[in-house]
Amino acid sequence: MMKILHIYPKDDNSLARYVALLIKALPEHVESRASDDPVAAKKMCKEWQPDIIHLYGSASCDVSGRRVISPCGVPVAKQPTFYAVIARSPLEAETLSAQGVKRVEIIRNPLVTKTTNFDETAQKTAYVYQKVMDSHPLPLLSETTRTLLYQLLKAAVCGDKRWVVGFTAPPSDVNYRLLFHYADLEGVLPLVQKGLNILGIEAPVHQKIACYLPDGYQQPVSMSGRDIMDMLNDIQDNGLTLLRLVNVFEALHAPSFNEDQFMKRLDNESLSPLFRSILSIAQELLALEEGFMPCEPIDNGDTRKLRDNINNHLRL
Repeated sequence: MMKILHIYPKDDNSLARYVALLIKALPEHVESRASDDPVAAKKMCKEWQPDIIHLYGSASCDVSGRRVISPCGVPVAKQPTFYAVIARSPLEAETLSAQGVKRVEIIRNPLVTKTTNFDETAQKTAYVYQKVMDSHPLPLLSETTRTLLYQLLKAAVCGDKRWVVGFTAPPSDVNYRLLFHYADLEGVLPLVQKGLNILGIEAPVHQKIACYLPDGYQQPVSMSGRDIMDMLNDIQDNGLTLLRLVNVFEALHAPSFNEDQFMKRLDNESLSPLFRSILSIAQELLALEEGFMPCEPIDNGDTRKLRDNINNHLRL
């Protein structure tokens, strides 16, 4: 179920009618509420906690969250505040794109054209809502789904389910659709699939999911096989992702890993603080055991920045 809050300008009867008819036609899995009062809408956001806020025309609401806007001829500002911008026609979409507006979707308004109807408009709008929900999926992963994801990654790296302490069987409420989608965007899907085989888990077939991605997003590339010091320098320059965290985890489990030599190189290249922060996150997400920690992990401001790298990697 998706919860959508529709906010439109007061005294705009045409938009009020459009929103009412759209809500009526939306699929059953889309739960909607509507308001033309910014104060009431803000209170609704706090109490009802919608998944998406859909703004129309000049309407505004001073709350954070995933937003969609239908400009209806009003200039769009503050990109990339909006996950998607819905144009009423190809001409409006072309005008918005020329103004630098991104992620423009065309959904015709049945009140101004006979080329569509509200059933079609509602289906297309629900599709945009789903794309928004599937963007930045990490916050949507339940605790059980996250736990299984990290167990799969650990199993893939270690190559044996005995390393996954406490694993029995995945809970029935695991969302494989989102797990695979997030793993795909983070470049760890092959490891997840390997982990499924090692743990003997049968899961649905992964299918690509449409979503909106941050500007400049590129599919993460594995650093596996590179020297671990090279990995750390890369992380220091470009930040930490889930795949890079797993790559460091793999390097620590490699048969050729020499702890004494590694610690000397860490000190010589002044990378010990960074590595200790990475250890803390690996301990948190991948259950890195003490026996594979060449030094004590540390959780400080730098650690939190690296954690934010992972948490916000797909945020618009």
